[in-house]
Amino acid sequence: MDVFEFIIYFCSAVYSIIALCFWYVRITSIWPSENSNSIKYTLAFLPVISFAIILYTLKVLASFDVVGDIIYILFYILLGFAWLFIGITLVFYFFDLSWIDDVLQNRNKAALLAVSGAYLGIVIIYAGANVGDGPGWWCVLFAGGLGIVAWFIVSLVLNKYTQIFERITVERDIYCGIRVGSYFLASGIILARASAGDWTSFSMTIVEFLVGWPVLLLTLLAVLAERYYINAKKHERVENNYLISSLCLGIIYIIFAVISVIMYPLVENPIYGIISGLSGVVL
Repeated sequence: MDVFEFIIYFCSAVYSIIALCFWYVRITSIWPSENSNSIKYTLAFLPVISFAIILYTLKVLASFDVVGDIIYILFYILLGFAWLFIGITLVFYFFDLSWIDDVLQNRNKAALLAVSGAYLGIVIIYAGANVGDGPGWWCVLFAGGLGIVAWFIVSLVLNKYTQIFERITVERDIYCGIRVGSYFLASGIILARASAGDWTSFSMTIVEFLVGWPVLLLTLLAVLAERYYINAKKHERVENNYLISSLCLGIIYIIFAVISVIMYPLVENPIYGIISGLSGVVL
């Protein structure tokens, strides 16, 4: 580990620890009540799920020089949590969705579903960027950066045509929260696959990222679905229960994302197989 890696290591550790402490302090400081228990438990469990996702990826799917090195595994876990909490901060700035104001303070369960989907979508993109062999941490940040930028862009496009964020934060439309949370997760899965793979070069990483094109179809589907629900509510005197249809649509989003990933299996770069074999001989 060189000096610059150590600096990244140290900064990621400090930021991650501070962010995690702040996360749990804010959760535990909310006034205890039965109405807020589901919110607190959900938020408390999200970092645990994220840790499991990142750890599994690093132990099984990451670069050959990372999977067996506890120091680098810890490095990428800390980098991942720094990435995650920066991402959640950007969700507030770009989407106006706040886990503090909307979820904890206002106890908005529609916002809870959306924030949870965004949280998992962000961590899955980071995990995807760790899949495959590469020469360093900057490969992960570049590939994952493509994924997270694309994720924010398609989500903002969805909001432009459907006003999903206002419907969640102002109208507290919990069915919209189900659909949007599922969309955040599904789009994260697709873009995680686009961010994955063995490193070749910056230009080839951009080209290989194009396998994430199904996220455009997913976004179009989400736009059409939300426009349908908007028009349906305008023409109804009594608000209907859209729970079943929203759950089914959320499942469709996830299935679509999984199929999109299966369509493009990872192809191993032969050079890393040679390097890994030579490393094994040396050891």
